[in-house]
Amino acid sequence: MAEYQPGVCNIGEAEQRRRYALGALASLATLALVVGVVAFQYPTWYLLASVVPLIGVAEGFFQARFNFCAGFALAGIYDVSAGGGERHEVADESDRRADRKRARQIHVYSVGAALAGTVVIYAVGLLAV
Repeated sequence: MAEYQPGVCNIGEAEQRRRYALGALASLATLALVVGVVAFQYPTWYLLASVVPLIGVAEGFFQARFNFCAGFALAGIYDVSAGGGERHEVADESDRRADRKRARQIHVYSVGAALAGTVVIYAVGLLAV
């Protein structure tokens, strides 16, 4: 069982699985968008919209991998229970600051990964034309 550690770990196994599921679902949305653009012969620049689901992919997988939910951090809560559903408030302000800092890092990583993925998708789309 995981233990709450400010700025390091604020979710347990159940919440971690939910983040992986979010990443997988967002991956399917990205694939659907790319297939739709290609199948319906939309302009290649439509592929740039893949940045939106790719942010979800990255957020889901980074949060699961780091055992850290950015949304929980911003709300000042944590849930490290094995089954999920046992949310607790982060009482200490320095712990909240550490959590918010980690949340910002995850958001930056996610946006960076999504932008990189979008560039790759767009470049491949240009080559395929």
